[in-house]
Amino acid sequence: MKEKFQELYENLKLDRNNSSWSKENSMTDRFKELESEITEIREALEKEDYENLKDELGDALWDLLFMIIIAEEKGLFHGKEVIGGAITKLKRRKPYLFEGKKLSKEEESKMWLEVKKKEKAGEYNG
Repeated sequence: MKEKFQELYENLKLDRNNSSWSKENSMTDRFKELESEITEIREALEKEDYENLKDELGDALWDLLFMIIIAEEKGLFHGKEVIGGAITKLKRRKPYLFEGKKLSKEEESKMWLEVKKKEKAGEYNG
């Protein structure tokens, strides 16, 4: 999976650098496309059309990565920071997974809500 993710990222960078249309795309343009893809994902789920769901998830991933590439070009942040932040957040919100502990659904939900509350209060920087 790492190789395919990297290949998609590199192909999108190639597209961004060599396609006149793609060069003109802004993060806002890609966000509008992402919103459309989210609607199509919901429709595929409602229809239980998993073959189409697979395709629509790929389109959404395309838009997300394209937004990251544009942000990198502008010097706003790097994709590694986005992924690193997601990893940090997962570990913060679900530490029991990485400690080999099993919690009940209720315990998981309670922990999730407690961490979210602390995040909203600014107690975490990641």
